[in-house]
Amino acid sequence: MSYARAVAKRVDPCRKSPAERLEDLLSGYREAADRNEGARYLSRAIGSSDSMPNAVKFFAFALLAAEAPEEDDALDALARAEEHLEAARRDLPRPLARELPALRFLERGIALRSGRGEYAEGLRLCALALDLGLGAPYERKRDSLLRMV
Repeated sequence: MSYARAVAKRVDPCRKSPAERLEDLLSGYREAADRNEGARYLSRAIGSSDSMPNAVKFFAFALLAAEAPEEDDALDALARAEEHLEAARRDLPRPLARELPALRFLERGIALRSGRGEYAEGLRLCALALDLGLGAPYERKRDSLLRMV
């Protein structure tokens, strides 16, 4: 193959902004979720995109934490979402504020941790939810967990 042909076949790097990448992820996820394939879509998106911005990774892992069929996979995704939370706060504050109330990653994490008797970890997740401004539902979850300890 000639050099010119090889260069012509080269794939240009993605030049979309993190906000545009997030919109692509969310629309693809919603479309896949309508077909009950949300977790599979998210796993593929995470695995196939080495250049996904960390702020977008937060959303991908947060969605996967709520969707993953296996508990251990959900808890792993939850931990990965937490690793990228600060990037989302810094780089995508408006989309984070818009999408956060609908994200169920903390709700699922609290349920899984409390179901395993890991109340301290459930309480930590409640504190994180309250820090994120998710309010009364997480205050009630926290109060319920405090009665169990």
